[in-house]
Amino acid sequence: MHGNPHKLTDARVGLNGEAVRTALWLGLPSAREYFDPATLSSTDQARIADRRGDRRRADFEVSRALLAFADVGSAAHSLSHSAEHAALLLTPTDWSVGVDLEVARPRDVLRLARFAFDEREVQALEAAPEAARLQLFYTLWTLKESFAKALRLELVAALRRCVFWNEGAEWHGRVPTGAAWSAAVFQPRSEIFVAAACIGETTLMPLQLWEWPPQRRADWPLIAAVCAAAPSSADAAPA
Repeated sequence: MHGNPHKLTDARVGLNGEAVRTALWLGLPSAREYFDPATLSSTDQARIADRRGDRRRADFEVSRALLAFADVGSAAHSLSHSAEHAALLLTPTDWSVGVDLEVARPRDVLRLARFAFDEREVQALEAAPEAARLQLFYTLWTLKESFAKALRLELVAALRRCVFWNEGAEWHGRVPTGAAWSAAVFQPRSEIFVAAACIGETTLMPLQLWEWPPQRRADWPLIAAVCAAAPSSADAAPA
């Protein structure tokens, strides 16, 4: 469905440049109303041509409407979508960044973890109370997938080589890079998890959180935050 172009222009004007700073956006299903094929890159035009009738077309249209609305220009950015929602991480720097959005659904998380996660992570999932296991799984999964994008790794490699663990209230991690890095996981809705990762930053990103449409500032629960300087022996996961 084509959105009203005047509505989209008005929304962009409302940004006043503020949201172009380091920001994490959540695009809602109603963003599809603003999708305009004319805003697509040549690559995305080819993708949508291959998705006529594809059940994931709604996800694609929500994500590209959000991308057009944010008007990222030359800023570093990463995009993710699922279940008619989209996440956009935007930084006006030369950082390498990655974002992942997942909508939780019932699944055999232990089976998936045993196939692709580090053994320490599997043990943590096995030990977690059943009520907390799904949240822990999606926290780990989104962290790994966001680093897959930031580091340009194949997903299976990221699932196995990016390792995260919690000691008390503090998160730690091991990521295959010689650079400093940081990441955070938010839970905008009970079923939605969004992770943002950055390579080259030793402190947690000062993220502005936004939702659209309509454009509004957000205050989502932060469920994990982790950062590390260049690797050292202290970065090894505990035995």
